[in-house]
This record gives sequence, structure tokens and C-alpha cells, in this order.
Amino acid sequence: MKRFLLYFLVFVTPLVSASDFAGIWRGELEVGRGASIVLAFDINQDTDGEISVFIDSPNQGMYDFPASSVTVNNNQLTIKVDKLKAQFVGQVDDQVLSGEWQQGQATPIKLTRLNNQDKQRLRFEGAYKGTLEINSRTTLPLQLNIAVVADGYLATLDSPAQESFGIPINQINIGDQQLTFSSSLIGASYTGTVTKDESSDCYRGQFSQGGKLPLTLCLEQTKTASTQQQLDPAAFNVDGAVITYSNDRWQIKRFTHQVPANAQFEIGSVTKTMVAFLLAKDLANGVLASDAQLGNIWDELSKPVSEISLVSLATHFSGLPRLPANLDVDDDLNPYADYHLNQLSDALRNTDLASPVGYQYSNFGYSVLAETLVAFHHQSLDTLLTESVFRPLNMNHSYLALENEEHVKAHIHALAQGHRFDGRSAPHWYFDAMAGAGAVVSTVDDMVAYLKLMMQPPDSQTETVATVLAPRESLSQQTQQALGWLIQRNGQQEWAWHNGQTAGFTSYVGFTLDGRRGVVLLSNQARPVTQLGQQLLLAPAD
Repeated sequence: MKRFLLYFLVFVTPLVSASDFAGIWRGELEVGRGASIVLAFDINQDTDGEISVFIDSPNQGMYDFPASSVTVNNNQLTIKVDKLKAQFVGQVDDQVLSGEWQQGQATPIKLTRLNNQDKQRLRFEGAYKGTLEINSRTTLPLQLNIAVVADGYLATLDSPAQESFGIPINQINIGDQQLTFSSSLIGASYTGTVTKDESSDCYRGQFSQGGKLPLTLCLEQTKTASTQQQLDPAAFNVDGAVITYSNDRWQIKRFTHQVPANAQFEIGSVTKTMVAFLLAKDLANGVLASDAQLGNIWDELSKPVSEISLVSLATHFSGLPRLPANLDVDDDLNPYADYHLNQLSDALRNTDLASPVGYQYSNFGYSVLAETLVAFHHQSLDTLLTESVFRPLNMNHSYLALENEEHVKAHIHALAQGHRFDGRSAPHWYFDAMAGAGAVVSTVDDMVAYLKLMMQPPDSQTETVATVLAPRESLSQQTQQALGWLIQRNGQQEWAWHNGQTAGFTSYVGFTLDGRRGVVLLSNQARPVTQLGQQLLLAPAD
């Protein structure tokens, strides 16, 4: 694997024991319940006693991040990384470096020095990307993240389109000819081999999760930020806006490429941020307690399901699976239209929760959360969203895609035709009991109004917005889960974002936490726009 070295040498007083720290050290850092990443220190000392330390986080694609300062005092090593607001303090004992990594909170970690065999396995480290062919009409991008540790690997699986990241891999074997792995959390496994017509960094095989599907995984070459491919918005079917706020003034830069002007789009899972807003409003106003549980609102629920908190539903830490067991997902033409409240209730009462509970992106969970708020307020989800979000923000072209509703029929002429990844037409999706997971239809202008609320809330909404954006769970060193929103950090930049996808639409919304810049992207093609959205959001100011 190609590595880009950024030399940053820190001079310290040479000590005899300093050489004991030289080497590549790696250990597993727990970043959330059931989630870990690899933290690595590459420590070098030259003959003049100069020490250099570079920090790697392979699961996050970060390599050779220079330490700000390094000190050695007898057997104690202190590494400070100012840009990450982080520090490590530890002591060496033979081949083990034990201490605490402090970044917001102190987390104990043990790092082991890699031997020569371990170093040889570094060529397999990196992100392996591929596209799972669900059927002739549906594809799902997957990314396998492999990091080397002493005598083994730590691997995780990402499904970006489903916003599922860091899925633990229990077993993995990789070599020059074959790659196999399995995850008990999602009941999946993979076996692939290097074939003559593939690169040595690609494995072609089958992904098993109930059935078997073809999947080729290829190692993505590491790139520096300056050489990463810049995406052209004009290459996408997209309606979008870049929002800036400066000197108490808003500026909106609109652009439309290959889609009808002022069209409506299915925004998919971005809906979840609006359901989370409803919950945050109740929490901020004291209408619901912060520890409110399903058993307080639903009847005939037994433990442990009755003890699921509403906040855990909104952060995907409830233990509920991604989808209800009694949902027929074979019909991707309109999978949620005929799934009703009685079926959702049956699934909830008969589900098995993940053990131990960790991060599991769950459409099931958000559907339950939405129906819980409906039951608590004795109002429909459509009414709750209209009164709390759509009407106050003048989002006059936003609504829930509920089948057979008159207001949905009235808007159907403005809803863009959706397209699959390959450009073929895709049907519109309609919802009933699963509406909280992704039923909102909206326009770019309406979503701009929504982001303005999140970026610069009025006094009446300040506490609600603060509640919805407060980090609740840590998914990695750079990513935290708020109510609905993902909070991400890169150096000094912090932003909130979410994306969505249906059969024929994709979406992305994001904004910097200083409230100065936001991006809305709505597309009528099932081609992910998240990378484009992040690029536009984090671009230097004009």
C-alpha cells in the first residue's frame, strides 16, 4: 500500500529508554458499544536521538498524521496531536505499549509492536470496494475495511447507501489468492478469489446473506486530499443548492442538471432527520422524558423490547434489526406500501434484539419511533410533520408519500420520474407504517428552508435544534451519531449530514456546525450523491 509521509520531527532530549519505543505499534481502540478501530503509532528514532511519530487510523483511511509533540520521561511516552485535540500517555513493557488515548474522553488501549511477518501483511490493508447486485434493477455499494494488528486483522463493513458503517467482521482471512470473511451481526459471509482476468488487488466471489449474490471487491489505492477526484455536478442528474450565511445574510447558489426545474423528489432516509426533530422538540419542551421507553407508550410489550428508549431508536442503538422480519423485501417496486401498523406491531412484539447492543442502522427502528410519536400525540405522522416542520417553514411542496391520500395525488404531476442506477425508469415508492423511515417528498427550495432552520435556528427553536444535534453515540474517532444526523469531523471542520435513497432517487443534505455553509442535493437517479455533497460542503469559501 502506498503511504504518503509528512515529515514532522520533534526534538526531545535523547534518553537511553527512548529506543525501546521505536517501531510500528497497533491496537484496538473502542469507539462505541460493540465498535472498535485500529489506532497505530509509527515511532522512529535516529542516531542523534530525534524522535518522529506518525499516527494511523487505517479503518478511517487516515495515514501518517504527524504528532504535534512527543516526550519521553523514563518509561513514559506522551504523544500530543493538537489538530485532533488528542493525546496518548503510556508505558512500554517489552512488546506492549499500554496507556490511555484521550480525545474528548479517556479510553484505555494496549498497542503491540508489529513483527516482520505482521509488516509483510500490511500490503493487504485498506478499503476494498464493490457493488452488490441485488437484482437486475437494484445495486448496493459495499466497502470492506481491513486493518492489520499483531497476528491478525481488524475488519469492518460499510454499506453507505444504507448509512450502515463499522459493521463488525468476526472472521477474516486474506492472502494472495483468496479473501473470506463473515459477520455474525448481519448473518453474512463472503468468499472470493483472485482470477486471471482480475488485478491482484481484486477478489471475485459470492456474498451470502440468506441467498448468494456476486460481488467483486477491489482495493482502493490511498490518495492524498489534493489528488482525490473532484466530481462535476453537471455529470449527475441533480437539483441542488449551496447555502452560505455571512454578515447576517443568506446567499443561495442554485444549480440544476438534467432534471426538471422545481421538481419534487423522494428524499428517502433524510426523512429520519425530520422524525428526529419531532422527538427533539418533545425532549426540549419536557413533553417526553429523556429516558422515555417504548413500554411507556406501547401496550403488551415484554422485556427487553419494552425497555428500548426512544433516544436509542433515533441513534440506531436500539438493538432492532435493519428491517422487520415480516416485511417482504422481494418486491423492490414498492416494498413498503402494503406494510401496515398491525404488521409493524407484530414484528416489534416478536423481534429478537441484537446482543450485545451496538450500532445497527435500522429502518425498522425509525418506523417504530415515528409510530410511537403518533400514538403519544394521538395525531398522524403527516399532521405532526406538517404542523412542526412543513407549515412553519413554508415547505409547501413537501409531504409524506402515503398511498391513496388526496394531497399525494394532487402533487403527483410535479414528482420527477425516478431512474435506477443504469438509467432505466423506476417506480415511485409509497408508505404506510414504515413512513418514518423514508416517506418524505420535497423540493430543493423546501429543503433549503429546512437547512436554514438547522443552521441558524430562531430563538424559539434553539433548544430543539441543539437537542437534535447533540452527539449521543460515537461511531468512530471522526463520526458521532446525533438524533438522526451524523456528526463528522475532519481537523477543524465539523459538519452534520444525512443521505437517502429509494428505487429511483438519491439525496444528500449537510451543513457545517458553525452554521455558515450548507448543501442540498436531490437526484432522480439511484446514483449516490454523498461524495459530491461532501465535496461541495467542504469546498473553500468562494
